[in-house]
Amino acid sequence: MARSLSDGQLQELARAGAKVRLEQLQSEIAALQSLLGASGRAARGPRKAGRGRTGRRGQLSAAGRAAIAAAQKARWDKVRQANAAAAAGAPAGDKKPRKRGSMSPAARKAAGERMRKYWAARRKAGTKKK
Repeated sequence: MARSLSDGQLQELARAGAKVRLEQLQSEIAALQSLLGASGRAARGPRKAGRGRTGRRGQLSAAGRAAIAAAQKARWDKVRQANAAAAAGAPAGDKKPRKRGSMSPAARKAAGERMRKYWAARRKAGTKKK
């Protein structure tokens, strides 16, 4: 007949089994790290998220860096020229200053009437909600 174990004995055996398994896993990890050596991923630490499959960013060539730098210098030159033209009082590049025509007295009167009607309707709608 099989003997039954108490809860305390079961927990103690479970802890012992877990401890043995943990030691086995640690020894396997150590063996893998020694196989990978200094060039392996395990020696470098965990991968950082968002950097693609290999964890490295692509390296630009010197020509690529020079092209980017030249394009950025050209952009800044254009900005400086626009600022200098604006400081001198001339409109910058293709942009022309916007001119507004003055409102005639009849147009002003019509706009005033429209706004009076608009606000009267808003006041009337507001009193109905309360």
